[in-house]
Amino acid sequence: MITKVQRPLILIILASLLLLPACAPQAPAPVTQAPAATEALSTPEMTHLVVSVLPFLSYAPFFIAQEEGYFAEQGLEVEFVRIDKTSDAIPALAQGQIDVAAGFFDVSTLNAIAQGGNIKYVSDKGYLAPQDCSASCWVLSQALVDSGELDDLKNIAGKKVAYTPTSSAEYAMDVLLKDTGLSSADVESFNIPLPTRLESLGNGSIDLAAVSDPWTTRMVHAGYGQVWHPWEEVLPNFQFSVIMFGPNLLEKNRDAGNRFIMAYLKAVKQYHEGKTDRNVEITAKYTEMDPEEVRQSCWMIMKDDGMMDLSGMAGFQQWAVEKGYQTEIIPDDQLVDLSFIEYAKEAMK
Repeated sequence: MITKVQRPLILIILASLLLLPACAPQAPAPVTQAPAATEALSTPEMTHLVVSVLPFLSYAPFFIAQEEGYFAEQGLEVEFVRIDKTSDAIPALAQGQIDVAAGFFDVSTLNAIAQGGNIKYVSDKGYLAPQDCSASCWVLSQALVDSGELDDLKNIAGKKVAYTPTSSAEYAMDVLLKDTGLSSADVESFNIPLPTRLESLGNGSIDLAAVSDPWTTRMVHAGYGQVWHPWEEVLPNFQFSVIMFGPNLLEKNRDAGNRFIMAYLKAVKQYHEGKTDRNVEITAKYTEMDPEEVRQSCWMIMKDDGMMDLSGMAGFQQWAVEKGYQTEIIPDDQLVDLSFIEYAKEAMK
């Protein structure tokens, strides 16, 4: 399960927010406490890394690497800590209080990098590949499915939609609506937690929700709604989720970063074996899901070699600039460091 650690990180994150105001528009949720990476307890033989995770299916390769000993094989003692929002993890990553973060490709991280934060995307952690299910998507209320009202996209104006602003969800909405003369500005948006989205779709408080599994499966199985305009169709092959390194691994210990990616990609290979009993067992343990629910859920596709889709990132950045969320496009060499996956590719031949 996700490690519960004892030293408070909240003061460090709050101080970091003062240094990087644009990267975290909301106050950090007081759910995570982690020791500074430089103070972590470790043995002389092992390198201790602090890694931010969430109990979501898309983190399954992290959990597999931990349980199967792939991190340990690389001389890494990995400690998982929970930080509920990517925007809250970024200041801690930039200040070296955690070593690795992961999450969806978003504006808060881009703004932190633009302001000089030493953070880079180093590997894929999931992309919107066409498959027979939707790992991240919109779920439309069953009432609107039955009425067919949104068969005409222009009827979305004024509807109540739950999603995280400035995120891939808002981007997907704008791309979907681009030919209608409407945009995400024409809906009533609600930035509410995933469990609340489930409840709100069920009681009719919202009409549409941006979700990922297991929440998609839970909504559909409960009869609350249906998958609507899957994101892999709206944004085919879009780089949805990434792994990020901060200064600890970009500057101080690049060798540990190489070893982390090697362990991760080995776990991705096992992850791609599918819903085997072992993969389901590990994923259920760390997500605290029922094993049968893990089997029923949609598993996001990840790149075996860790390569990221830079073209999709460029499109997102252009959108963010046009919306006023970013001031300028960040060049690839400032945004991405491919050397870790390149090292792993050669070392794992």
